[in-house]
Amino acid sequence: MLQLRKRLDLARHDAGDDRGVTMMELLVAMFLFGVLATLLVTAVTTFSRTFTKDRVATENTSISATGMNEVTRVVRASTMLERTGDDLAPFAVAKPEELTLYAYIDTNSATPQPVKVEFKVNATTRILTETRWKAKPLAAGSPYWDFEATPYSKRTIARKIVVPATGAQTMFTYYSINSTTLLEEKMVPPATGLTAANLLKVAVIEVNLTVQSDPTARAKPVTIINRVGIPNLGVSRLGGPAS
Repeated sequence: MLQLRKRLDLARHDAGDDRGVTMMELLVAMFLFGVLATLLVTAVTTFSRTFTKDRVATENTSISATGMNEVTRVVRASTMLERTGDDLAPFAVAKPEELTLYAYIDTNSATPQPVKVEFKVNATTRILTETRWKAKPLAAGSPYWDFEATPYSKRTIARKIVVPATGAQTMFTYYSINSTTLLEEKMVPPATGLTAANLLKVAVIEVNLTVQSDPTARAKPVTIINRVGIPNLGVSRLGGPAS
């Protein structure tokens, strides 16, 4: 039987019967392999882009929410500091991307002391930082407060803040309350900030925080806007003095 098989194989070989892969079959196989490879690369690329886009969107949202929570928490606690004939307005500086205020926050309930807090966006790095100064008596035995010259803490609370377009809303917008109509009146600060007279009028601050953590902009930036009233000022937007 083995001898017969060898003779048949030899006969086929002598007759030119080559049962290997033909050129046409090879071309078809290469074409099909190319199609499958293209589909696989496209699927992987699409998945990678979708994953990156979702990750950037989540990161933008997380940064914006964290920064907004801290800013609104502190702004809501801002308060005027009493001094003999020279009360300090709740806000010492009110600029488009910089805000300095006084607040009783994160303090000891037994011996409460105010803190001076600054929120500022660095024009170059676009990082929003929070800086705090401790209070000290205005003078020995004085019931009034002043603040240390050197801050005791400085931390980053948001990164990748988007530069506002020309004419667009900046990070901080300030409002006063019309005593007659009880409507909010917008006070757009110049680069140098609100004047001392207007600082005393600020009753509402609108915070606009836009973050883009991906420099390639594969995902849209996330914007969170929150308008914060200042309950400690005794100003009511519902009529009459605040309780």
